Amino acid sequence: MTENPNTAPQTPEDISALVEAFSCFNDAASTLNVAYRRLESRIVLLTQQLEEKDKELYSRLKELDRVSRYLHSLLGSISSGVIAVDMDGNVSMFNRVAEELTGLSEQDVKGQSYEELMDEESRTTGAMHTLLNGPELRGIEKPLPGIGIVVKASTNWVVDSEGQRIGVVEIFDDLTTIRALEEQYEHQKTLSALGEMASAVAHELRNPLAGIGGFAAILKEELAGEPDRQRLVDKLLRGVHDLEKVASNLLFLTRKTEIRREEFDLKKLLIDLVELFEAEIKDKKLDINIESILPDENVTLLADGELLRLVFTNLGRNAIIALEGAGEISIILGWSLLTNWVTIEIT
Repeated sequence: MTENPNTAPQTPEDISALVEAFSCFNDAASTLNVAYRRLESRIVLLTQQLEEKDKELYSRLKELDRVSRYLHSLLGSISSGVIAVDMDGNVSMFNRVAEELTGLSEQDVKGQSYEELMDEESRTTGAMHTLLNGPELRGIEKPLPGIGIVVKASTNWVVDSEGQRIGVVEIFDDLTTIRALEEQYEHQKTLSALGEMASAVAHELRNPLAGIGGFAAILKEELAGEPDRQRLVDKLLRGVHDLEKVASNLLFLTRKTEIRREEFDLKKLLIDLVELFEAEIKDKKLDINIESILPDENVTLLADGELLRLVFTNLGRNAIIALEGAGEISIILGWSLLTNWVTIEIT
């Protein structure tokens, strides 16, 4: 049998080298195994850290989305128009009021060039002016595209957490309502001035009218037996009465609306008015009889006597006109001590 030379016993030196090689291999394998275990532990730790970072990032993204939605809702609910542009001049935000005032939708304008959306004056009157030139604008008036209303606008730089500029926001308000309020205010001032003037004229008018009426009544008595001339005086007296009514109405319209409550005798007020009506009926030679039914005792009220006098005067004169020259008018004052109520009937 022939011996294989490849399996023949080696020399002692070869066997020693082989043992040493196996020993080195075992040491390397052991070192590699330790490194592998360390790497495996490191991978597990990095995986855990990555998962934690992923959860933290997801939480921050959710918070960022919530804040973004909140800010968008907040900007949408304010009463001013808001347009934000980035550093390239493109629209990044367009709130609800801006949509209403321009007739454009956020979906259509977002990402579009601000200059293309606005008019030719946008470089000098809006966000682009601040973006290109630097200074912020305050309270400038400018027209908007679409329905062409005029607004008052202001601009501000938008900066990030490090103070770097990232865009410009433009805020504007519709001047239509403000202009209407200003016109209404001016109109009210004019009416107030006219009211003061009318009140002064009415006061100045009543005094000479009282004198004219008194002298005219005396003149009528002195012209007894001269019916033609008395008729002229009657016309004068009617004119005085008409002017007195105009003056009274002016005073009523121009006086302040607060009620001035004072104690006064309602019975006496009605007696005075009956005498006034009877004098007017006599002057106009009307066939009208006035019957007044009043209580024996005085009737004291806590009310605005001047306003009530005006009310009952108008009711009485309306009654005289309604009778067309002939008929009867009854004025009844009722008062119940039990209920503490007063009733006045003019029929």
